[in-house]
Amino acid sequence: MERGSRDKSSEHPPTKRKKKWLKEVPSSCSESDSSPPSDDEVQLLCVSGAVRGGVNSRAMREVFRSYVEMLVSTALDPDMSQALEDTDDELYLPPMRKIDSLLSEQKKRLLRRVNMSVQHQELLHIFPKMMADPLESGAVKVHLGGEGYNRKTLNRVKRSINKQQDLKLSIETCRIYSLYHSLHHYKYHTFLHCKKETDSVQQAAEDPGQEEVVQQCMANQGWLDRLFSSFVDLMSLSAKA
Repeated sequence: MERGSRDKSSEHPPTKRKKKWLKEVPSSCSESDSSPPSDDEVQLLCVSGAVRGGVNSRAMREVFRSYVEMLVSTALDPDMSQALEDTDDELYLPPMRKIDSLLSEQKKRLLRRVNMSVQHQELLHIFPKMMADPLESGAVKVHLGGEGYNRKTLNRVKRSINKQQDLKLSIETCRIYSLYHSLHHYKYHTFLHCKKETDSVQQAAEDPGQEEVVQQCMANQGWLDRLFSSFVDLMSLSAKA
């Protein structure tokens, strides 16, 4: 059977087959860098602004790589995220939960820096897009919009919400709100980057299998480096806020 085929007549359960081709993707990091960071290292990552050099950053890079690989797989198969949860996957769930935990902790830190109302928090959670325009008064007009999505599957959902909501904020409050919004929707926006990359790979090849698409995406070191750099920058800015 052709690699990547999704023939339901296969004797292996779909989730097992997915996990097999996922785990066959080679890592670009050396074996010495493959162990996940300890809790102390993670804490240092946040506090120091995720310095790129040193053991902590190399260890976190490997965790981040697995996180992106999971999102690439989800972009190819919308059921992947749920399948990993159902099988309590030991390869991809820990990195995903580690990154999710880092993002969540930074969100909590920011909430201690600003008096954000429940209504404003809900609006930031609902809308994945945020734009800001300066006003003559020195304040900022924030525009919140975009289509809603399922936080678990990352699929877009149809629901009746207003097309856009506007908020008037001070410059400092807008900065904190923007960081909070970026952290909250980080997985979804990274997923969209992964979806764009998988689409590009699929268009460049003739009917590639899922395994081949994943391997090509994860072999694009420049793309991975740019994603990791953006993640480090976001964590650094949030830690310093």
